[in-house]
Amino acid sequence: MQRWVERPEARWALWSGISAALAMFVVSSVMILADPSAAAGFGFIFVPLVAAVAAVPVAVWGAALGHVLLHLQGRAPEPKIVFWVALIAALSMPAVLAYELWSRFAPW
Repeated sequence: MQRWVERPEARWALWSGISAALAMFVVSSVMILADPSAAAGFGFIFVPLVAAVAAVPVAVWGAALGHVLLHLQGRAPEPKIVFWVALIAALSMPAVLAYELWSRFAPW
């Protein structure tokens, strides 16, 4: 049995988590700098926490997406049920994002 860090999906999880952490760092910093309050600077204390909280679920999503793509290429030898669960997990984040955007910006 392989260790997790030796699996090819680990790279997908790593880079997905890093990109999510960087994105949340930028978004949080812009929101803090846009606030005219003098106390807004204290928000920078929580920026690493926000980045970590965003990175973990996106890293799990990246691992699922990586497994699906590797399975479709024939490089993931796990049973079919692992592929189907990873496919559901990989499709869940774009589906939730699309639903949220649709419900927010729908013309009604």
